[in-house]
Amino acid sequence: MTETELQGDALSIIELFPQHEDWSLQTMRLLAQVAVGGSDLFECARTAARIGTQTTDTEVWQQEWSRTAKETAEAGRAALEAGDITTGRRALFRSMSYWRHSEFFLPSTDPRRNEAYTEGTRNFQKAAELTGGLIERISVPFEGQTMDGYVVRPDASGQKRPTVLMLGGADSWAEELYFLGGTEFPARGMNVVMVDTPGRGSSLRFKKMYSRHDYEVPVKAVLDFLAERDDIDMDRLGLAGVSFGGYYAPRAAAFEPRVKAVAAWCGTWSILTDFYEYYPPLQEQLQWLSGTKDDAEAREKLARFTLDGVAEKLDVPVYVMHGENDIIMDIEGARRFQAALTVEDVTVDYYSGAGSLHCNYDYLAVAAARLADWMLHRI
Repeated sequence: MTETELQGDALSIIELFPQHEDWSLQTMRLLAQVAVGGSDLFECARTAARIGTQTTDTEVWQQEWSRTAKETAEAGRAALEAGDITTGRRALFRSMSYWRHSEFFLPSTDPRRNEAYTEGTRNFQKAAELTGGLIERISVPFEGQTMDGYVVRPDASGQKRPTVLMLGGADSWAEELYFLGGTEFPARGMNVVMVDTPGRGSSLRFKKMYSRHDYEVPVKAVLDFLAERDDIDMDRLGLAGVSFGGYYAPRAAAFEPRVKAVAAWCGTWSILTDFYEYYPPLQEQLQWLSGTKDDAEAREKLARFTLDGVAEKLDVPVYVMHGENDIIMDIEGARRFQAALTVEDVTVDYYSGAGSLHCNYDYLAVAAARLADWMLHRI
């Protein structure tokens, strides 16, 4: 077992909204994507300036971020009409991120969540069409419906390559994963697959596919689908889960023999104690994605989302990464998961300085690169 405490520089928070800790944290998630084209620093700064440092009104938040999303998309479409494909594609990608950001703090029943999702994903899909075949839309059959997603390739040759299935967290969109580390895998010669599995994206919103503890079931469906493709090396499959996905991925890998390595980007042990109880601001969100109607029902269902009795079944290399100042998911869950592992090849990165926030947003370029490098050496 290799355990590394990555200190780096001291914790540095870009607090655009000092009046609201959650607004600042989620905006750092957006700022982390600047380097890979998921957002623009100054578009974000101008939006934050319009919102100001006094209000905590969610209506103002939604109004201003959706304004930026619309304006960025309009600029992108104008560029495309003028024949400026690269400029247009980049703007549409950023617009998706702003739409996702605009809806984050809305109640699950607010129709503007669906509007943001529809507009944002439409822009991403248009941009994807302009990548020369590098991003392909897919639909995975599952229990009489389909799960929507993408295969992202290093090039359009169709060459069979090692592939990583990346699972998002508490309703992160498949599209957002492209900018939360997803670009790192193709940069190293691997495919990356991003799918709206149950409890996320279009599967949650429009198909009522709620999250489930036995996540190996939808993962199996995705892998069965990939097995029919000529550009996927089924002997070199990795699985990586981000945030809530830090439960999904290890759970699936424990029961899916085709997975050759698994990464928990935010380790966890029990979603109930390490997430639901640890971070009350997202309890309504977790009720929504789990298809439960109230706190009591959510607690009963989420109690099954545990790696107790599962961690020791893992027999492939495991990578655990977590920030020591993570206010959303308790790092003690990561430590408990680590302690329960019986496989020999375990790598653990705990970030105590830079990168110590949730999903290492404040050191994303380093954390995502370390994850991709680790996966490349294991599959």
